[in-house]
Amino acid sequence: MFLFSALIKYSETSLLIDGEFHIDKDVPIIVMGDFNVDVKRNEKAFGFMKKDFDLSMVPTNYPSTLGNSYIDSTFTRNISPELLNYVCCFSYHRPIYTEL
Repeated sequence: MFLFSALIKYSETSLLIDGEFHIDKDVPIIVMGDFNVDVKRNEKAFGFMKKDFDLSMVPTNYPSTLGNSYIDSTFTRNISPELLNYVCCFSYHRPIYTEL
């Protein structure tokens, strides 16, 4: 719910709440985190990010966990980052390094 409420003002959906709301589609946005959904196994899980907020998932070739799952994701709009894998010796997750 927090994600939706934080991004609603950058979405066409906000016009349903207030028809005179101005949407700035040029605002760069980056959303990243541990979503606990393996995007390689469930590609449709984040369709709402594109549909509702015009956020595209940044492709990565690195699994984000030692179990080879892709549960950490980065979504952007008007930004083109490069995702790099970072070696971590004390966590089950492999941190994703995002270079802007």
